[in-house]
Amino acid sequence: ADLVEEVVRLDGYDKVPSVLPIAPPGNGLTPTQRRRRSIARALAEAGYVEVLSYPFVGTAALDALGLPHDDPRRSSVMLANPLSEEEPALRTTLLPPLLATLRRNLGRGQRDLALFEIGLVFHPRDAEGDAPPRMGVADRPSDEELAAAEAFVPEQPWHVAVVLAGAIEPSGWWGDGRQAGWADAVAAARLVLDAAGLPAGRIEVRAGQQAPWHPGRCAEILVDGAVVGHAGELHPAAVAALELPPRTCAME
Repeated sequence: ADLVEEVVRLDGYDKVPSVLPIAPPGNGLTPTQRRRRSIARALAEAGYVEVLSYPFVGTAALDALGLPHDDPRRSSVMLANPLSEEEPALRTTLLPPLLATLRRNLGRGQRDLALFEIGLVFHPRDAEGDAPPRMGVADRPSDEELAAAEAFVPEQPWHVAVVLAGAIEPSGWWGDGRQAGWADAVAAARLVLDAAGLPAGRIEVRAGQQAPWHPGRCAEILVDGAVVGHAGELHPAAVAALELPPRTCAME
């Protein structure tokens, strides 16, 4: 698309005829798109503010989270030409850029924050060879060439994450406020699964351990017996390394 735009720009936009495409009737949004919108709407109605972050991370951010050296989230896709040498990889978790956004808002005077993001994460694949095959442009690549190139494309699942700091319920004439806690992060996970259309009978919440969460205040979220996420209070060491308020909570 970028190449086409450059060619058209040099040759002249006025030479391109304008034809309004006819939308196919009755298609609408896909089930996946509807599910993502329902989740975003449910979180927004619960008081969370959506943010969009750059999908780039560096080793320092993963170290600050306290991820073990053998953690699968440290296996990332490296960029050949990164925007910043400090963030040369694509994220495998939404938390580093989301927590950076939280810290940036705290630095601008905000004290009570509830943020969420829905976005892609990137997991490298084990492909044969060092690089995808070079394909010409004269003809359509063969199915074998396309399959060989597809083997190098990272797996890109959608994740949803929330972070909380400060008061979840403000104080006022109606009474005392309430600080955000690990239970609010767990409630956000339940809210996401409910908005995704999963019945409560398929969902289980149990105690778990996963960096960067506090080992005694971390919950595993399971669907049909499979762990799909974690929620709770962040580990004090991670909170200190990221310069966040005490008892900051997160869910992914």
